[in-house]
Amino acid sequence: RTILVERHPILGGMGTAALVNNFCNAHWDGIRFIIGGIFAELRSRLVARRALHQTLFIECYDPSVFIEEVGALIGGAGVEVRCGSGLKAISFSGEDGVVADLTDGTRITARTVVDASGDAIVAHAAGVPCTFGRAKDGRVMPLTWCYLLGGIDVGEFGREYPDLVHDDDLTGERRIYFDAAAKRINALIASDRSAGLLSIPRDHVATLMSVPRQSGVVTVNYGRVFISDPTDPAQLAAAEAEGLRQIDDGIAFFRRRIGGFQRAELVQTALQIGVRESRQIVGRYTLTREDVVENRQFDDAIAQCCYPMDIHEPDSDRTTFISPRVGAHFDIPWRSLVPLEGPPNLVVAGRCISGTHEAMSSFRVSPSLMAVGEAAGIGAALAARHDGRIASVDPSRIRRILAERQAILT
Repeated sequence: RTILVERHPILGGMGTAALVNNFCNAHWDGIRFIIGGIFAELRSRLVARRALHQTLFIECYDPSVFIEEVGALIGGAGVEVRCGSGLKAISFSGEDGVVADLTDGTRITARTVVDASGDAIVAHAAGVPCTFGRAKDGRVMPLTWCYLLGGIDVGEFGREYPDLVHDDDLTGERRIYFDAAAKRINALIASDRSAGLLSIPRDHVATLMSVPRQSGVVTVNYGRVFISDPTDPAQLAAAEAEGLRQIDDGIAFFRRRIGGFQRAELVQTALQIGVRESRQIVGRYTLTREDVVENRQFDDAIAQCCYPMDIHEPDSDRTTFISPRVGAHFDIPWRSLVPLEGPPNLVVAGRCISGTHEAMSSFRVSPSLMAVGEAAGIGAALAARHDGRIASVDPSRIRRILAERQAILT
C-alpha cells in the first residue's frame, strides 16, 4: 500500500504546480533514448493525446493533460492520494516504523518513506545531514515564477522571427520555440535594461514555447529572484512577491518589443515560484561535477542523464551551460538516494539526492528525476516487505526490476 502526500491541490509536481511544463533532454542523448520506465509510459500517453511538442532539446507539454495522465497512472496503481496536505511532524521510532502527522489532521503509519519533497523536508526533520547551495559560500540558484501567456499571434511572430517558428510533426501545429540561444531577443533585453525599461536581473529568456492543444498560448520561463534560503517561509514569501512583480515586468517587455505579443494576456500563473536548489542530503555517494563531465558509470546505476550542467548563477544575471558530447551520459547511482546517516527506513528522491551544486544543476530536471523516483519507490517497496531497512535492499535487485519495467540502464 502506498500513500502519496502532495501539498498542492493538483498532481504533477513542478511540471504543473510550478508550470515547468517541459521535458528537458535528459532522456535523449542525441542518438537514443536513455530513460524509459514510468517516464517513457507517461511521455507516450502525452504523445497519444497530441499533448507534447517533440523536439531534440526541450519538449513542451500541455500541463492539464499531464495532470490527467499522472492521475490515471496513480489511480491504476491503487495509490491513495492526499492532495492539499503537508507534513506537520514525523517520527521514525516505535513499532509502526514511521508515524507522520499531516496538516489535514490525519496520521499515517508506514514501514518506509520516500522523501520526494525537493527540499529534503522529511530527511532534514529526521536529522539526516544535508549540504546547502554551492560549496564555497552556500549560495543557491535563483528562483523563477513561470506563467502562461495567451493572445499570441504566431503568424506575426513568425514573420519577424522565422527561425523560431516550426511545424510540429506530431500535432500539426505551428509552434513558437526559443530558448536562451535566441540572440536577437536577448539583445532587446539588454537594450531595455540599459534604458531602465526592464528590471528583471536576467540576461535572457530561458524558454518561451507554444503549449500543445492551446492555440495562441505560450509558456514563459523568464525571471530571476535571488534568495538565501528558499526553505525559510519568510524569505520565500518575499521571493514570491518579487516573482509576481517580475511577471508584470516581463509581460510589459513582450508586448512592447516582440512581434505577435502586442495583445498578450496572462492566462495562468503557476501555483508556486520555481525553486531550483536548496538542501542536498549527504548520501552514501555524492555525485560531483567530475562525474557529470567525465560521463562516469556506476555498478549500482538506477538512472541515466545527459542534460547539461545548467547553473543559474546565484550572484549574476547569467546562466552557465556545460554540455556533454553527443551520445554520452552519466549514471545516477542508488547510493546517492540513501542517506549516509539517519533513519534506516528512509530513501530520498528528487533534486535533493546527494550531489554537489554543479552535479545537481544537471540531474535536477524532470526526466532523470522521474527515473530516480521510480527506483526509490521500488527500493522502498522491497524494504517494506522485509525488515524496512533501505540498506538491506540489494541494488542489483532494484536494477533487475527496473529492467523488467523497460527502464534503460545501459
